[in-house]
Amino acid sequence: MIQILFRSLFVPKSFLAWAPSAYRMIYVLSICVIAYALNAGLRVPPDITQGELFRIIYVHVPVAFFSLSLYVAMVLFVILERLLHLKMADVFALSSAFVGALMTVLALITGSIWAKPTWGTWWVWDARITSEVILLCLYSAYLVSRLGIKPRSTAIEIASWIAILGLLDLPLIHYSVQWWYTLHQGPTVLQFAAPKMPWLMLFPLIISIVGFALIIVAMMFHTAVALLAIHRARLHQAQCSHLG
Repeated sequence: MIQILFRSLFVPKSFLAWAPSAYRMIYVLSICVIAYALNAGLRVPPDITQGELFRIIYVHVPVAFFSLSLYVAMVLFVILERLLHLKMADVFALSSAFVGALMTVLALITGSIWAKPTWGTWWVWDARITSEVILLCLYSAYLVSRLGIKPRSTAIEIASWIAILGLLDLPLIHYSVQWWYTLHQGPTVLQFAAPKMPWLMLFPLIISIVGFALIIVAMMFHTAVALLAIHRARLHQAQCSHLG
């Protein structure tokens, strides 16, 4: 079973046999789940402190959570590529970086929308926001070095070091609201203790996180298929140039 799963994910030909149809179905499923979660989130009572504004949590928390989770996934794929020299591990690392950067941008945008009526300003350079911006810079540095440096072996090595060293930023993001004074509220869901949110409000958030997880999987598979197609096209162009 493990061997079949490994071949399905890490052998390009096997992956391409099922991934295109799979990510289309996952897109549809994820949209349905997210729509259900957001609809449920609109039906819960307003928050005592923030009123209707708190409902942005059903988008902001999932994208912020996955901005960090995808960085961890990227590093794991990087390590896998370094240890086993798997081409698909490199492809999945790139996919994680692209989707992770998108989630980080969405986290910063939704955070700014939430901040304006709460803090009276769109942007404050506090510890949480600054460390999240650093995360976006790390994603960008990985992508630029991996795609912009030649030859490929050098690009992979430099990008790998950037990704691994960038792990130091993740605990800074998570614990920034506890280690430093910050306007950002403390953790209410992603903590070791019991969540502070009432179950009525927490349930749609959990469903939203599941929905975003599904759409992220679909986006990663979609990106991986696109990257393999680009690689195949470049090989074909190189062969044609050599023959010409």
